[in-house]
Amino acid sequence: MWPTRDPPQNKRPIQTESEGLEKLFQANGQERKAGVVVLISDKIHFKTGAIKRDPKGHFIILKGRIHLEDINIINIYAPNIGAPKYMQKILEDFNKDIEINTLIVGDFNTPLSKINRSSKQNISKDTDCSI
Repeated sequence: MWPTRDPPQNKRPIQTESEGLEKLFQANGQERKAGVVVLISDKIHFKTGAIKRDPKGHFIILKGRIHLEDINIINIYAPNIGAPKYMQKILEDFNKDIEINTLIVGDFNTPLSKINRSSKQNISKDTDCSI
């Protein structure tokens, strides 16, 4: 497996097995514009149940068990444009998958402060970026 964002001269293999990350679940888009991955340490006794992947690579839902507890892991990659509406719709769609032991993680592409809302702003060194 090769990283997709490194320039060709810097390609290096990803050593997941030697790092104890043998359980890798991913959903990739056709055009490499989106993709999500869930890595689970081999030290965690995770039994895989159902897996639902988005063909566009925007989400993966992983259902399984850790010891005697059912768990759902939802990893979401929201598009850069229209992320808040996308997140609202996708969470409504996933309502049946959200249970008491559900982790929702990902890149929601939602700015936390006004300064992050526009890429056209010039940011000086004196700008206060506190949240």
